[in-house]
Amino acid sequence: MADILIISHSSQIAEGTKALVEQMAKDVTIHASGGVEGGIGTNIDQISEMLGEIGDDTICFYDIGSSLMNLEMAVEMYDGAHSVHISNAPLVEGSFLAGVESSVGSGIEDILEKLNDMKK
Repeated sequence: MADILIISHSSQIAEGTKALVEQMAKDVTIHASGGVEGGIGTNIDQISEMLGEIGDDTICFYDIGSSLMNLEMAVEMYDGAHSVHISNAPLVEGSFLAGVESSVGSGIEDILEKLNDMKK
């Protein structure tokens, strides 16, 4: 089952999206990071820490601008055993689709294909 990683500039968006996906995909591991020191922003160290905790191949979702830049840098530095994929699908819709698909046994390549189709 693929892990899901959610990166947002807002802790409320990250945690709210995580809660939404968890309601439909109870057995999927979802990591969420949002905000920096109580404000808006993303943090490469927080993202790297979450990547260090993943237990399976992972699909990452982000919201805007620097969240992608920080996510890309963290993924480049990741040296764990699992594959990490960054999706350009919308944060909420994409993580929801990935969580549900993972929970019903879809493989990561099938999920990534469905996420790619979502963007068209």
